[in-house]
Amino acid sequence: MQLHGRGSKKTLAFLAMVGAALVLLGSFTTYKAIGLGGAIGGVVGYFAVLFIAIPFNAKRQYKQHRALRNEITMIASEQGINFKSESGESKLQWDDIHKWKFSQGIYLLYITSNMFHMVPARALSDEGELDRLLSAHVGTETR
Repeated sequence: MQLHGRGSKKTLAFLAMVGAALVLLGSFTTYKAIGLGGAIGGVVGYFAVLFIAIPFNAKRQYKQHRALRNEITMIASEQGINFKSESGESKLQWDDIHKWKFSQGIYLLYITSNMFHMVPARALSDEGELDRLLSAHVGTETR
């Protein structure tokens, strides 16, 4: 969830520009405390959400969603990805994935801008094969 919540490079660049604008506002006007306080508050707020709110929410959602606790088998092929567990099965076609990310041993396969399938790399027999299939059918990784 932290990988998803971190935001894209565009989002981080936008936040950095807003922070810089607030610092400049404080430096060149009589609103020094507002500009500096806003920039510091934004940084503190971002990290509080990333390292406190998101993990808390993820734990709560995991406890509520019983199917997440079942073992899930995944088979990736040229046609798409099949997920199977005792709760059911589903097929995710490559066209259904609009972007993907990988960091810290976790793949996120996005089916909407904020809905995704998580695939831990440690569970894959061949991590390179999933990279190859994703690159060939979805495109390059989104950062």
